[in-house]
Amino acid sequence: MYRILLIVHIIAASIWVGVHLYLFVRLMPRFVRNQDVAAFLQFEKSYEPLGLLALAVQVITGAYMLNAMVPMSQWLAPLGQLGGLIYAKLFWLLLTIITALHARLRVVARFEKGVHDAKTMRLMMVHVGLICLWAIAFVVTGVAFRFG
Repeated sequence: MYRILLIVHIIAASIWVGVHLYLFVRLMPRFVRNQDVAAFLQFEKSYEPLGLLALAVQVITGAYMLNAMVPMSQWLAPLGQLGGLIYAKLFWLLLTIITALHARLRVVARFEKGVHDAKTMRLMMVHVGLICLWAIAFVVTGVAFRFG
């Protein structure tokens, strides 16, 4: 069961990381340059359900796999290197949630209300960049669970 969950976890992570990197590297520069709010919102509306599902799958499968290694009651106990990895994963998750909520409730809300300026799209690009950074940190930390 653990191996199946790991495969599902990696597929979900591939979706989460891959699409955010694509958005940041290929789409956001064009959206910013052209101030193309409509195209950004169209992308956001089409990706958001899949992205949130991918993130939820990662959280659920990650928690299950971690619980197979360490009982949940000990997740925050001092566990040496393993504890550091657990703290790191929880920290990246917290940063992801904070960044995503701020982007959704502040920046995307401005786009949807039509009360934005040129700085708003650049701010959105910063948010996407941060999500990419946290996502890559998730991957590196995840690899460290196996390879130290």
